[in-house]
Amino acid sequence: MTAQLKMNVIAARTNVQVVKVKHRCEVAQSAFNRRRPTADVPTNEECELVQRESPRRVATASKQAEVTLLSVKNIYPTDTDYGEHAAAFLSGNFTPVGRECTAVLSDVRDQDQILKNDRVQLTGTIPVDFPTGQFAYVGPNPKFPLNHYKKWGDGPGQRASGLGIGWHHWFEGDGMIFALTFKADGSIIYRNRYVRTDSWKLESMRQTRIFRPLMNADGATFLYNAACNFVETGSFLKDSANTALFYYAGKMLSLQDTQDPWEVDPHTLKTVGRCTFNGSFPLKLPFTAHPKIAPSNGDMIFFGFNPVSPPHCTIGAITPSGNVRALKPLWSSIVGSIFMHDFVVTNKYTILYEGSMDIEPVRQIIGRHPLQYNENRIARFGLLPRDEVNSKHGDVVWYDCSSAQSVFHFVNAWEEIDENDNLVIVIIGVREDGFFHNALKAKGARDWIKSATLKQEPIPRMHEWRISVGSGAVEETFLFNIAVETPRINDAYGGKRNRYAYAGRIHTESLVEDAQLKFNGIVKFDLHERKQQVYEHAPGIYGMEPQFIAREDADSEDDGWLVMYIHDENGPDLGTSYCAIFDARNIMAGPLAKIAVPERVPYGAHALWMPLSNSTEATLSSSAANTYQSVKINAPKKYAFRAEQIEDLLKAVTVGVARGASGLFMHGWRPGVKKDSPEYYSFARSFGMRLAEQGRVGSVRKKEILDEIYTGFPASPKLVLYDIEGNSECKVVREALSILDICCLIKPCPHGAVRHQGEAAALVHNTETVKFPVLLDVSTGDVFSGAKEILNHLYIVYLDGARPPSHLSTKAADIALRVGGKKEVDSCYASPTKMPVVPLTLWAYEASPFCAVVRDKLCEMELPYILRPCARASVRRDQLQKRTGTFQVPYLEDPNTNVNLFESAEIIEYIESQYGVES
Repeated sequence: MTAQLKMNVIAARTNVQVVKVKHRCEVAQSAFNRRRPTADVPTNEECELVQRESPRRVATASKQAEVTLLSVKNIYPTDTDYGEHAAAFLSGNFTPVGRECTAVLSDVRDQDQILKNDRVQLTGTIPVDFPTGQFAYVGPNPKFPLNHYKKWGDGPGQRASGLGIGWHHWFEGDGMIFALTFKADGSIIYRNRYVRTDSWKLESMRQTRIFRPLMNADGATFLYNAACNFVETGSFLKDSANTALFYYAGKMLSLQDTQDPWEVDPHTLKTVGRCTFNGSFPLKLPFTAHPKIAPSNGDMIFFGFNPVSPPHCTIGAITPSGNVRALKPLWSSIVGSIFMHDFVVTNKYTILYEGSMDIEPVRQIIGRHPLQYNENRIARFGLLPRDEVNSKHGDVVWYDCSSAQSVFHFVNAWEEIDENDNLVIVIIGVREDGFFHNALKAKGARDWIKSATLKQEPIPRMHEWRISVGSGAVEETFLFNIAVETPRINDAYGGKRNRYAYAGRIHTESLVEDAQLKFNGIVKFDLHERKQQVYEHAPGIYGMEPQFIAREDADSEDDGWLVMYIHDENGPDLGTSYCAIFDARNIMAGPLAKIAVPERVPYGAHALWMPLSNSTEATLSSSAANTYQSVKINAPKKYAFRAEQIEDLLKAVTVGVARGASGLFMHGWRPGVKKDSPEYYSFARSFGMRLAEQGRVGSVRKKEILDEIYTGFPASPKLVLYDIEGNSECKVVREALSILDICCLIKPCPHGAVRHQGEAAALVHNTETVKFPVLLDVSTGDVFSGAKEILNHLYIVYLDGARPPSHLSTKAADIALRVGGKKEVDSCYASPTKMPVVPLTLWAYEASPFCAVVRDKLCEMELPYILRPCARASVRRDQLQKRTGTFQVPYLEDPNTNVNLFESAEIIEYIESQYGVES
């Protein structure tokens, strides 16, 4: 056989093999779209084959196979790389969504048109008496590409400990809120937003995971991972705010066990910050994910579980005015603690629950994880009498259950008097006895689930405990045999005897085959008659936690609606999501209305209904943008500011002073005196004379100035800068632009944003991490990354071979930013924005504090703008004087609306209203 013939045979065989691999990719992709794939997925060796061979001698069809193959390998997490748990909870509809969006109800009613654009689509009819308010849902939604969540050490920028393996856990994903606002005029607004906690901002700034995994870390590496987290971030645990939502005292809270509460603006879902409850909440006090409202006085009762140090549990109350009171630490063992997640209240008691999940650090000595379900630990309830007026708690009295048990979620509790006039506390909850602890393990989860479902013993089911307060006896019984979780009731009955409860029915097939927690039905429980109704979703359709919403003037406990997100896995790609409204009195009739949303809602954790008043609705719908449409140029005011700007301005002033006003003067600045002429800018003028300032520019800028004089138009920028406010390297580059008088198109890249960061990553050919700033010189096509490279280029090209001055030091700039209290970590993407068709233009200079606060807002909103530096001695001061009749910065020009504005406060108000999605 000739050499050529051998090559042809090899090419043919390779072509056939790749086509076969393509077919297997398509099968795997199809299975992946429906749920976690069990299909035959191509191996790494086959991936390498396609990568190696197809560019050289595989047909066009096979090149498409390469794309398909690599796509599947990138989005399909395997057990080997991710562990059983993470592979399951990073695929299907557990796959994170990266896009934050805002959408409104569309008039399109045709079901075939649903989800073809960023609109909310309605099928069916929303009941006429359905209240105004907001339905919100929160859950883990990891923010980075999936390869960051491989076993620790295999992801970008990670280093394994060498002591054991750490696997990603669902509970450690970043919190995202998905909300639908129902307004009185019939309109509906959808928003989804990350909760921008400290860890979200820090990891977004570093562009990679920082917090090492703990929930699914091997025992040998658990302590090491926790210590590394603390050294790196100041916290052992990641604050994800991903578990539950609560609305109280005018504050919307996003909550997570073991962490502070995070406050979110209920109107826009913007993160406000850690909630301090008017400064009354102790620093670093953990806060339960499931606070309760005391039926006696309306106080919010909470406990804080601290797994690290004593007191391991603290209970307290918050008044309707939003102030903390009646804090009571409960001291227990110094080392080790009991895992606590939920609790209940009655009219007179707060009832804590210590199940059999405990944390014993000594287990790490033998290589076990410190958190385990302990079969030898008897579960118990702790009753604390609570004052009905001031919510002060008395001493706790413990009541032992009959065996080891665990509960993640309780349904309700109330007080009864039995036939012998004895006080009895009735508690209803979903007893699961360590089921989820074992079902969410990184290794062996499926085998354990199969065994557990066959035995039927630890399957989560509705359970009742009856505590005789006088005798100490605890009676226990399972109420129903159906497997459920995320139980809810009519919240008005919290702490009182109620009849109905609602929960998601667990799809056992998804658990056994895919190790995924899904609900394929809704169950309505009648606790009085011990009856149940089950509404089954169609095959491939799964619901999330139901939220009960009471009808105004309801005449029964179940007179209202159940609202929940539902996901259809049968659709294209990873499927589609919608919100469904059920009549709670008759769930078997199915949804009354379906509200399709433009982005998937991943399976998450817990839901919230928040009523909205008329005043709140007005806030949601107001827009200040229209007030500027008729404004050409507003009147500038010398050194004017608003009260809400004081803190930010003081920070900017401090930074400017610490930097020695770098960027205030052009290179080679020198003063002189000339005959006065009103068309020219002057810092000082008198007796027919004016202060004339001059600076030195390079030959490129000299030519620009001549062209500007000849044409009468400012020069187009030759540079594109990808920039982050608060970053010391970016700051010295912006200072250099002012010093050299160079116009530049700035594309802000706040942490957590993707639009411009993706462009920057493509320019530097690095899709993992990008070193900012990044500069593209359009005139030469050169790309530079980092302040040192950029400064050298700017001074060599734009100041004719000069060297950057020593004062443009990133270390000095970093010190100045720290002194001024400006942290780079706070330069984060606040919320989605509408992109201007044409970039805005900002006349400014780096040392001005008023310009700094405008740049901060432009960065936060990721709005591109042309920066026209106006340092002292710049001819742009004369140009602006001629354009507007005066010189003052900042000055904003919006060519998209023909709006031109002085005054930082008015500029910020304008860009928020014009380009914020809330307008």
